[in-house]
Amino acid sequence: MSAIDSDIESDSSHKRLLAVTQRRLEKFVSLFAKVLVSDHPDTIHDTRVWSRRLQEALRVFFSKPRISKSRKLVRTLRQVRRILSDCRNIDVTLALIEDKFNSATASTLHKSWELIRNYLLEKRTRQAARAGEELTRHDITQFVTRTRSLLQVNGVQKEPEALLEQSVEEALAVWNEALRDAHENPQVDHIHALRIAGKRLRYRAELLAELGHPSFKPRIKALKLLQDELGNWHDRHVLLQFIAEFIGRPDFLVDHPETARALLAEMERERQTNDMAVSSILKSAEKTRDAWGRSKSGVVQE
Repeated sequence: MSAIDSDIESDSSHKRLLAVTQRRLEKFVSLFAKVLVSDHPDTIHDTRVWSRRLQEALRVFFSKPRISKSRKLVRTLRQVRRILSDCRNIDVTLALIEDKFNSATASTLHKSWELIRNYLLEKRTRQAARAGEELTRHDITQFVTRTRSLLQVNGVQKEPEALLEQSVEEALAVWNEALRDAHENPQVDHIHALRIAGKRLRYRAELLAELGHPSFKPRIKALKLLQDELGNWHDRHVLLQFIAEFIGRPDFLVDHPETARALLAEMERERQTNDMAVSSILKSAEKTRDAWGRSKSGVVQE
């Protein structure tokens, strides 16, 4: 390929990446506006997902060392996720509790799930109001203006797909390290780190797939299946935390011994389920690792 052809191809890749980033920006902004007027669980979830997708696209445009303005954009996206995280955790827990409430046969257990459900519904109302107030402090119009300005002025300084391939390689290396740590010490922090590393790898790989690398699609699919398992594990872990919070309130054990006893038994069952799930997750992660390839060169091969 001649130097001119190479420049044309690079320019074409840059335009495609810019278009993908623009779509992610539009999606995130539309969801941000929607979440200001609707705290529906799906809206909250989608806002968090698209903030991550946009963040990974911005990381390609502003590779290290990042300028302070680009760091502010990423910081805003992280803050939005943090603001919405409590509502999201309550939403997934309420969904689990609803299933348990509907399937409970013992009256004590049925009543126990009803009490904790009502407790979380009240907590969710307060948290949603607080989140709405915090979100209004972010000027989304200013965020859009700054993002578009930086994309136009800075752009990608080298061939975009090479940067993307490098970013995927780096994310895969971090994910592999997280997997090794989880194997060596399968505790909550390490399983959670594997989950977060998988998100970053997935969203970066999605960029390459959108830019015309179809070989990444089956790898992304394998990673998504693993992420679903990790998500179920995380949801149960959050459920355990909320049950502990509920029964740990002052005098609750004294005033409601039967409810506390029933919920403690449920906690133990959920804990055992999550402990067994870890083994399955690690086996699935090994299959996912094989699907991606064991070396960096395996990432970019078509």
